[in-house]
Amino acid sequence: MKDFNELRQLWLVQGERDGVGYEAILQNVRQSKNKYTARLLSHVLSIGIIVLITLYIFIRVPFYTWTTQLSMLIILVCLVYYLITQIRDYRNIHRSEQLLATPREYMEYLTAYKQHRYRFNTRNYTVYTLCISIALLLYLVEMSFYVSLITLICFMVGAISWFLVCYFVLMKMYIKKESERLEEWINRLGSLSEQFAE
Repeated sequence: MKDFNELRQLWLVQGERDGVGYEAILQNVRQSKNKYTARLLSHVLSIGIIVLITLYIFIRVPFYTWTTQLSMLIILVCLVYYLITQIRDYRNIHRSEQLLATPREYMEYLTAYKQHRYRFNTRNYTVYTLCISIALLLYLVEMSFYVSLITLICFMVGAISWFLVCYFVLMKMYIKKESERLEEWINRLGSLSEQFAE
């Protein structure tokens, strides 16, 4: 730790000469981290509200087929899983502030976190999408008793189209944006580590 502090002081002096300060880089990383955690918190709150609404509907609305009840249960399980994962990620990033004192450790943490989020946004999102699709198919059984065949087909086409847009367009953009943001943090901290290594 003594070597790190000495290197940090050396870098601070050199950074002041070069016009790029250690504190400025860390402040920029902190600001980006705060924006990211705010976005995660907004996800947590919105999913929490959706879980409560879905639970209310599940309890209060009388469904006539067991397939709809199973459908609602699948949706609730998916939403609660997503909510728990977002809460855990929010807490992990929010608590990572102390790692900013050592850029190399924070870089390693962010690299591992970036891999975790990529897995979550790809593999877990695929399972999540499949479960929601199954739930909608189960709900279509009850819908078939109340709506015309044309309405049912329109609903199916609309739902399939929406899932395809979410999966192949919106999720790809989201993954790219999140990866770029995390990579930007890692690169900024990498520039600090490179300065310490010189």
